[in-house]
Amino acid sequence: MTVFSVSDFIAHVNDVLDRSWDAQELCVEGEVSSFRISQGQWVNFDLKDEQGLVNVFMTVWQLRVPVEDGMKVRVYGSPRIYAKFGKFSLTASKVELTGEGALKKALAALRARLEAEGLFDVSRKRTLPVFPNRIALIASRESAAYGDFVRVLKERWSGLEIDLYHVKVQGLGAPEDLIKAITLANKFSDKYDVLVMTRGGGSLEELMAFNDEFVVRAVYASKIPTLIGIGHERDLSLVELAADERASTPTDCARRVVLDKKDVLRDLAYRTGDIEKRVKDLIASRQDLLSRSLSLPAVWLTNQKALLNQLSFLCGSNAKQWLDSVRERLQSSLRLLRSLDPKNVLLRGYAILTDEQGRAVASIKSVSRGSVVGFTLQDGSGTAQIKDLELHKQLKQSKLF
Repeated sequence: MTVFSVSDFIAHVNDVLDRSWDAQELCVEGEVSSFRISQGQWVNFDLKDEQGLVNVFMTVWQLRVPVEDGMKVRVYGSPRIYAKFGKFSLTASKVELTGEGALKKALAALRARLEAEGLFDVSRKRTLPVFPNRIALIASRESAAYGDFVRVLKERWSGLEIDLYHVKVQGLGAPEDLIKAITLANKFSDKYDVLVMTRGGGSLEELMAFNDEFVVRAVYASKIPTLIGIGHERDLSLVELAADERASTPTDCARRVVLDKKDVLRDLAYRTGDIEKRVKDLIASRQDLLSRSLSLPAVWLTNQKALLNQLSFLCGSNAKQWLDSVRERLQSSLRLLRSLDPKNVLLRGYAILTDEQGRAVASIKSVSRGSVVGFTLQDGSGTAQIKDLELHKQLKQSKLF
């Protein structure tokens, strides 16, 4: 009989347990109780049913879903006895929620936490490119969703490059597949215009991979604009809330990725016609403006010529009138001067008298008896001696003008 030390015995039992079960195959389902997190890194809780209870141990980083007492869960892992405490427990690698009530409760808690962190903020969402050239597609190759997406995409716009990242879309390992695909596609973010993730419909449990916290964070962190199309309408998955844009089905996803080429060509023809009409209208308008601009100098010259003719006529007419007026005034003045010319006065029988100094004698007071005066007549002159003087009464001088 073999005798074991305590530590050897525990090591032997653990070795037997390890060889008896594969950690990926062992799954235990039960209700959570006494859930606690120690030192911010160790998770402990009891998994129980009506007849039994087993302790569960795992790291906080392995726990991918919100867990609390009373929830029904499935724990994947391996049984082990801890030598230090001699305690049998289940070392878990993964915990899944079961039962729709528990799933919804956990999802509501996770959604509230991620929303508070800003992962669903609408202001950070990017607009998908209108004409993508290359698409990173995350889907299951065997799924109807993949076939529907590709078919509709090619019907609407042929010639696009589609790189498929084949993944599991439900069950054990699906979240890890999705995260790996998103990470790998983002290593080539410079060559992709949009990242599409799609699958068909399913129950809440079947869609839980798309509610995984780390998948949601990977979608949020994607450098490539994201479009998520999950085939259900009742409830939104958390990855859809984190994506830049969501579609209701894989087919709707394809419609949102690209425009229909027939619609684009129809719109292009309309816009081309509209542009052609606008260009023609613009050319006609400019031609009319140019014609009017070229005609302006001729109109201006015509107007200036008419004005010059008018001014010439006015100047000629006014000058003639002014000259006639001056001529008339000169002739009138000449007639007056002729009438006052002494020679003309002498012709009428008058004489001009001058004293001895040759000054004109205009008054009888300027001479005296015996004075010698000179006289001038129209045809000669001579001298005479004053013999007698007679002063007449003073006469009023008549005005010549």
